[in-house]
Amino acid sequence: MNGAAIEMRDAFGQTLVELGAQYPNMIVLDADLHTSSKATMFKKAYPERFLQVGIAEQNLFGISAGLALSGFLPFPSTFAAFASRRALDQIAISICFPNLNVKIPGSYVGLPTSRAGASHNCIEDIAIMRALPNMRVADPADAADLRAIMHAAAEVRGPVYFRIARLAMPPIFGPDHRFEWGKGVLLREGRDVTLFGTGIMTTFCLKAADLLAHEGIRAEVVHLGSIKPIDRELIASSAARTGCAVTAENATINGGFGAAVLEVLSEECPVPVRRIGVRDRWADSGGIKELFTHHHMQPEDIAEAARKVISQKKGVQV
Repeated sequence: MNGAAIEMRDAFGQTLVELGAQYPNMIVLDADLHTSSKATMFKKAYPERFLQVGIAEQNLFGISAGLALSGFLPFPSTFAAFASRRALDQIAISICFPNLNVKIPGSYVGLPTSRAGASHNCIEDIAIMRALPNMRVADPADAADLRAIMHAAAEVRGPVYFRIARLAMPPIFGPDHRFEWGKGVLLREGRDVTLFGTGIMTTFCLKAADLLAHEGIRAEVVHLGSIKPIDRELIASSAARTGCAVTAENATINGGFGAAVLEVLSEECPVPVRRIGVRDRWADSGGIKELFTHHHMQPEDIAEAARKVISQKKGVQV
């Protein structure tokens, strides 16, 4: 993880412009948040292909469905809280049910939304979106992963939802990184425990692996940017190799990424598992570092969870 941290939303805006040059039928729609999401970069580059619908998220996705039916490639941009809650019916029935070619960026996800409060701080979007038939779901680890996910989203037919955290993340992947639907990435080999991460929590998993290495514990780190479809083969093979696992997500553990991994393991390779994420509660308002500490989602918390599952694997009472 060498190099300067890059703001994820800056990478989002830059990639929108990049895709706009590649896809002349691409249209970005906004619900009065383009300066926050950085979709304003696309507006400046292609003003004739930028539609401002105002604070009307249901219309945002209804219009996107109509544009997709007319042969356009719509990217309706808003905060994840408004996409997954306020406009869920339009996304489910108008977009997912007819399997329309709409790409949905959910900005301001998880704890880095920080002081915005429960109305804007979205932790349940993974659980909601992965439950919708036909919907693909992705959570990038860094700017290069986000760029690759957006290109993959434009290339595949059908609805896609991808997350964008308001946080600058150190680079994990290089500029030539490629993203594949249903494929994870083995970042670090190990034998004692697998740390399954998605989104920005993959960086936390790598830091946790460094902490564990000082104790002689070799942790395997797997990044699963593609949450739906998910890499069943990699999940099962890694868990079989290490015998226990920890999942980490910048979201609620109820029905989210950890639950998706558990679904695979329960069918393919049952092992002791601990989940790191927001528990059954609303995310609090506060500083980013304080929130990750308060919700027990720091690298130190991942490392502690790893110690516990290793003890379970060995049959030691914890």
